[in-house]
Amino acid sequence: MASATQVEWQDCTEMLGIEAEYVPAGLECGTVEVPVDYNAPDAAKTQVALTRIKASSGQARSTVFGNPGGPGVYALNFWNPAPDGSGPEGLYENHDLVAVQPRGLFGSNPMVCNVDFVGPNAVNALHDACYGTDPEYMASMTTENAARDMNAVREALELAEIDYVGVSYGTAIGTDFATLFPENTGRMVLDSNTHPDWRWSKQAEQGALAQERRINDIFAWIAERDDYYGLGDTPLKVFHSWKWVTDQEVGGPANLTPPPAEARDLPVELRGTPVERPALDVINGTAPARARVEGFARAAALQGLTNNATTGLYDATVGATYSEQAWPMLAHILKYYNDGGNIARVDYETVGLMLAAQENRSPVYRTDVEMNSIITCNETAAPADQLGVMSAKVDKFTGGNRLTTRAAVEAAGDDCVGWAPVARTISPNGDALDEKPLVLHSEDDAVTPIAGAHRVVEALGGALVTVGGGDHGTFRTGNEAVDKLVMDFLRTGVAAPGRVDGK
Repeated sequence: MASATQVEWQDCTEMLGIEAEYVPAGLECGTVEVPVDYNAPDAAKTQVALTRIKASSGQARSTVFGNPGGPGVYALNFWNPAPDGSGPEGLYENHDLVAVQPRGLFGSNPMVCNVDFVGPNAVNALHDACYGTDPEYMASMTTENAARDMNAVREALELAEIDYVGVSYGTAIGTDFATLFPENTGRMVLDSNTHPDWRWSKQAEQGALAQERRINDIFAWIAERDDYYGLGDTPLKVFHSWKWVTDQEVGGPANLTPPPAEARDLPVELRGTPVERPALDVINGTAPARARVEGFARAAALQGLTNNATTGLYDATVGATYSEQAWPMLAHILKYYNDGGNIARVDYETVGLMLAAQENRSPVYRTDVEMNSIITCNETAAPADQLGVMSAKVDKFTGGNRLTTRAAVEAAGDDCVGWAPVARTISPNGDALDEKPLVLHSEDDAVTPIAGAHRVVEALGGALVTVGGGDHGTFRTGNEAVDKLVMDFLRTGVAAPGRVDGK
């Protein structure tokens, strides 16, 4: 199969901007020229970068493309082996592994947007700066074009079909590719799926709500290990140990709704009595309102301006919702502070600068930094609700729950106010696929709720395998059962629906 498009192979140290010692053995780097607009293939061009690691056996069973997610996550190192060189058995021996960097990111023609196009009354400075600089190129930054660029690389490599592993947003690129190019789609693994019908404001909203539920799982995990951490033997007690620290942080307390109380949270004299259940019902039923009143009182006292602790505990906790591997470290940090460890603080002038930085974008806009907003705003079907954004922000700044107010801001399309979508997302369809995908998803994934996986299977067919726990991303994360399942599927094309334990 001959292709008019060729790969321009390059020195990896120059293309990636890294020293030779950090280039994985056998890594190849190159670029492929692609149309800015696939409806005008002979007009303006851009380029996308790729990396490839060829099968160490010299006899590749297939070529597996991959994408780690985002939108906007760096993809060129997706297939880099672990530092010790290990990986799922057979992956590096039997498969050529290719990663394509979506357009607009590092290596794939990133653009610095001209802020001269931002007027004094701009509603959306990112939009005005970038669309003013190059409207055609900006409008081309979509999930569909990420899939089409991947196909252009397939053609340049002269491959009749490709296998694929996509994680998180990478599943959206995968479902688009499978729908657009079913005859070129081999064995597809879709891991931690975005919901095809939630692109994108609802996806962000549902993820924020799921993260609050997952934080309560973290508190429960720490409570189960109270003999070691000493932070409380119930999720509610751990929450209060956590809250004591986060209430002091710059920006004010997080004001999360407490996890449900249980019998051990009651005074001893009430436990096991007829009033135990009514007491718990009252405590749990009034918890959201009590948290809201407390949050408002703290906001009225301007604690957002007067708090000056810089533990970063809130951000670390939200980050830990991605992977249970982070939970022990988070618990140790919390234990350190509750055992009297030094809490770093800053002066109040610095507090003001930190708060301003949190609320304002950088005055420099780059597509490789802002890609998440660019893709989601180019594609989000629901129009942004400026009044809804303002209402959610007022709720936040008057003491509302930080995660539920974030969900409300996301649902209202905060980033996309003043930004009309330029593309429709593709409704996935697997009718023409010869081989149906393997769909993986953690049961309690707090970043991409599992409803997305069920919808993908409904649209494309295939086998849904759920994974215990809530880690976001399941393949190549240390779960041997998942790794074996994927490698068997890449070898045979066969997978049965089921469940495997979390690692």
